[in-house]
Amino acid sequence: MNLTTKPSVELFIATGCVHCPLVLNELSENLKKGQISNLNITNIAVDNIKAEELNVRSVPWFSISNDHCFMIFSGEHSPKEIKQWLASSQTDDGMQEYIEKLLSSGQLMTVSDAIQLKPEIYSHVIDMLGNEETSMDIRIGLDALTESLSATDILQRFSPAFKKIASSDSTRLQIDALHYLALTGDYKNKEFILEKTKDENPQIKEAAIEALETLDDLIN
Repeated sequence: MNLTTKPSVELFIATGCVHCPLVLNELSENLKKGQISNLNITNIAVDNIKAEELNVRSVPWFSISNDHCFMIFSGEHSPKEIKQWLASSQTDDGMQEYIEKLLSSGQLMTVSDAIQLKPEIYSHVIDMLGNEETSMDIRIGLDALTESLSATDILQRFSPAFKKIASSDSTRLQIDALHYLALTGDYKNKEFILEKTKDENPQIKEAAIEALETLDDLIN
C-alpha cells in the first residue's frame, strides 16, 4: 500500500568525495520532482558537528525519513537504488523491506545504527519476530540485531511486545521471545520468565531457565 507522506532526506558529503556528486544530484532531482519534501545537505569538511552526533563514519551518508520510517545509507548508491528506496519509504512494508535487504547483505550494524537513532522503528522488527512466516535466514539476522541491542533502553521499552509474543500459541515464537526478554537486561522481566519455568511444555520450560540465566548475567 502506498502512503502519501513524502520523505525528508538528510545528506552528508565531503569535499573531494568521489561518490558524493552522484548521490547529491539524484537526491536534488527528486526534490525538484516533488518526491522529497525537503533535503538538508551538510559538507562535513566545513561542519562535522551533526555528523558526529549521528555517528556518520563515511560519505556520502544519507537518511530517508517520514512519519513511519527511518532508513540510513552510506557509500555508493545508484540513481535507481535511490529512487527505489524513496518509493519504498512511502509504503506500509518499506521498513521491513529495508531491514530484510540490509540484513541479507551483511549490513547489520547499519540497521542497528538506524534503530539507535530512531528507537521506534524497532517496532518493525517486533512485527517480523512475531510473524511465523518470517524466514529462518531473516530470523537469524534479527536475532543478531537484537543481540547487538542487549541491555539497552530500546529493548526494555519493547518488553510488553516480547511478553505478548511469549504468550502466543507458537512454541517456537514463545522460545524466541523469552530469549529476547532476557536480552533486555531488565530485572522487571524476571517474574514473567520465572513463571514460564513452570510451563507444561518442556521446551518452553527449558527456554525459560536459559533465559533466566542470561538475564541474571546481564543484570550482574
